[in-house]
Amino acid sequence: MHAATRDCKTSSIAAFTGIQRRARVAIVRTLLTVLVAVCATLAACSRPRQYELRGQILTIDRDRHEVTVKHEDVPGLMSGMTMPFKVEDPKLLDGLTAGDLVKATLVVRKSNGYLSSIERTGHEAVIGPAAAPAFDILAPGQQVPSVQLTDDGGKPRTLEEWRGRVLAVTFIYTRCPFPDFCPRMDQQFKKAQETILGDAQLRDHAALLSVSFDPDFDTVPVLAAHAKQVGADPRVWRFATGNLKVIESLASRFGVSVMREGTAADSVVHNLRTAVVGPDGTLREILSGNEWTSAELIDAMRRAH
Repeated sequence: MHAATRDCKTSSIAAFTGIQRRARVAIVRTLLTVLVAVCATLAACSRPRQYELRGQILTIDRDRHEVTVKHEDVPGLMSGMTMPFKVEDPKLLDGLTAGDLVKATLVVRKSNGYLSSIERTGHEAVIGPAAAPAFDILAPGQQVPSVQLTDDGGKPRTLEEWRGRVLAVTFIYTRCPFPDFCPRMDQQFKKAQETILGDAQLRDHAALLSVSFDPDFDTVPVLAAHAKQVGADPRVWRFATGNLKVIESLASRFGVSVMREGTAADSVVHNLRTAVVGPDGTLREILSGNEWTSAELIDAMRRAH
């Protein structure tokens, strides 16, 4: 009787141990499956995307390893427009001239984009662009105009409200499809914000303002969502927009040219200029393009303080 009981217990324990072993194996297999899936997802997310780009070369800047192309629509990325592209290898520009028709490979990463190949397919005369409007560009020391804006919190604002603080102003739009343009400005402002918040001398004396020149799409809710997405702290960094003509007029005073090659917002062609405005409301410095660093912006803001 006792032997039978022991055998029963032994059998039960063995069976239970087998169940545990199989359960552990199943759990491990499940975890491995999940891990593989996560790794695959991360790899897919970090993998650079490639697009075919066709268009006509308008200008070549060999010193900057840059070519400006008036290109057709790039399916899945952006509408046709005119914009400069960096090249992965300066030798890609050898033998190319303005007017060349090209087929290129556009590589887009999270933080930048560039052309990895360029093939000449023909040549046509470059049709000159319409004359650019004459800008009354502000010079350092001149007073910055105070225009009516609406910030990402829905509050009416004017630039005068930032008097007493050094203010960095840049111009963007949230649907900008190319990482080297508006998204780069967001990244640099995010780094500058971290420096400002961590520096007692700057924390209450410096601010950042990103102004959208696409007010029809960049409404208050859209700007608020974008501000949250990029990590803007309203104590330091605000997004704002306003009347289209008012915004474009303000942008032009800083040397920002905004051209629209169609009605879609992603057909906007613009350059990049970031202004540093002193506590007295006067322009102190302009950082052109997208190659400046957040450290250089902070240095300019310190000089203006």
